[in-house]
Amino acid sequence: MKLTDKRFWKFEAMMLLCGLLLFIQLCLILICNSAEIDSGTGVSLLLSLPALILYFTFCGIPAWLLYKGNSWLKLAGYLYLISALLIIVLLFIFMYDWNPAIANMRPEGLPPDEGKYITDNEFVTIITLIISTLPIIPILITSYLTKRWVLKDKKSYKHVVESAHRAIIGNVKPNVRAIAIGYSHNHLTLKCYLDSTPTEQDRETLSDIAGEIASDFPPAQIPAITGLCEFSNEPISKLDKLHTFIYLRPNES
Repeated sequence: MKLTDKRFWKFEAMMLLCGLLLFIQLCLILICNSAEIDSGTGVSLLLSLPALILYFTFCGIPAWLLYKGNSWLKLAGYLYLISALLIIVLLFIFMYDWNPAIANMRPEGLPPDEGKYITDNEFVTIITLIISTLPIIPILITSYLTKRWVLKDKKSYKHVVESAHRAIIGNVKPNVRAIAIGYSHNHLTLKCYLDSTPTEQDRETLSDIAGEIASDFPPAQIPAITGLCEFSNEPISKLDKLHTFIYLRPNES
């Protein structure tokens, strides 16, 4: 998926929801465990809400780029992997003690008669496991909602044309008069009309455009692609536009 896709912002709204759901989950855990919340803890808890929202909106960017529009579980997997991996890396960089000489030392201030204790590194590991587990339910919920509402009707002709308009940006050479698109029964057809004899570079450019369109959709939704380049000096009105033109040179009418 691409960041220029209009649905990306709807997906980011889902990431806001993901952060909110995780915040609610944390509050419920504290309530169910009869945790005492003083003023300092309350302020920290409230400040965690914007932090969680920003965290998931950030993690949503690479997840969206990796996702190809297939199973919502894959989206959930990408999002969980990125969000969990990022927090694990940060914790182990800034809190984990990599010095073997002092890594397993007895914590300071622990009574001498205390036989069992948790080292700082063990504590960091436990915190990491807890933090990595908590987002699972919010991520599953928002990933399903994304697939159900944000990405519905993804294989429709309208979305294919929108994807094509994005794909031609920066990929149209001066000798291109028009590009027509057709999409029927999961078969994508692109036809490029040139004012000169088609070259291998022209065909490669059209192939790149087709590849960018296909990358917005699961392979099963666009399994067949046909790209045609041909020279034509006919008026635009006489050219076969297939379903519609996705590009017309400014001086063409």
